[in-house]
Amino acid sequence: MVELNIMVTERCGGHVTLLFSIWKGSHLARSQGSRGAGLNVADGVEATVEYIASNQPEIEEKLSAGAELDIPAGPVEDGEIITEVIGMDGNVLPHSGKIYLDLVEELRIARLLKREDSYRIHVKLELPTSQGFGMSAAGLVAVARAFQNISKKGTEEQYLRLAHRIERMHGSGLGDVLGISAKGVELRLEPGSPGAGGKVVSFTTHQPILLVWQPEESRHTSTYIDDEAWQRSISKAGERAVSRLRLKDWTYERWPDLMFESRNFADASGLLDEEVRKDLLTKVKKEILRLDLQARINVRLCMLGVSVSILPRRLDEPLLDDEMNDIANALRQRGFGVRKTSIR
Repeated sequence: MVELNIMVTERCGGHVTLLFSIWKGSHLARSQGSRGAGLNVADGVEATVEYIASNQPEIEEKLSAGAELDIPAGPVEDGEIITEVIGMDGNVLPHSGKIYLDLVEELRIARLLKREDSYRIHVKLELPTSQGFGMSAAGLVAVARAFQNISKKGTEEQYLRLAHRIERMHGSGLGDVLGISAKGVELRLEPGSPGAGGKVVSFTTHQPILLVWQPEESRHTSTYIDDEAWQRSISKAGERAVSRLRLKDWTYERWPDLMFESRNFADASGLLDEEVRKDLLTKVKKEILRLDLQARINVRLCMLGVSVSILPRRLDEPLLDDEMNDIANALRQRGFGVRKTSIR
């Protein structure tokens, strides 16, 4: 019998943390995480999962559910997992498939996938890694959703919880999966994964923004959250910020409060003291001042990369295309990476 292939594609936008505290003392990965605040962006990850089966009745069942059908590109052994991760420059990122292999194993242990089934996982990134844009979380969520689409088993919370678990296994973002689950502009009130202790509120707004980064720099989350001195300074500043933000309902009107607290957090945590971040922020602000746009724009560090987000000062006065294009062109001429996206 000719083996056939069912292919599902899912997208997941990235996540930017503007302030946070560290909660990683629990022995259970689902209880680890962060309190904090941030925003979800439209650009992120596109993931395609191809399920290869030789069971014709099972194939027909999947097809009746609306899945696409194709012929696999070459032989695949039972239980084999093939991963490919493509960076935003179009090049293959070596050694980047391990988190997806671990996700498949966790899904098998949870009996959400059959161990004998084979898969191809293709992941395309639209933003750089290790720059505070939540690419590992977005990739895991996109792949997990594709698997749920294929298997038709379990709940979304189960898949999100496992994505959070893999993030913690790899020392990646503490609160990205929880933030992604909320959409929009979110406030993470309690640490943990979705459906397992994590608590988050959000409001929606559609705002064009710019993400800017220093291409030759990157920071892995574990560099900071595994360092006791950084843990203390970050958590002290983050807890103070969250305690003030949670005093009132989290609505559209709280945007100025978030802008105020995120600016103070960057300074109080000590993260702004790192020369490379300070240099990036200074240069970006200089270009905005030169363009006479400082009255319309806030620039905020993205945690924990060497990157910033260029945001509207007021949500009822969105940034205009011409303004964003002028800023993007000026910053690209300085050698910075720039991506136009939007809060979603």
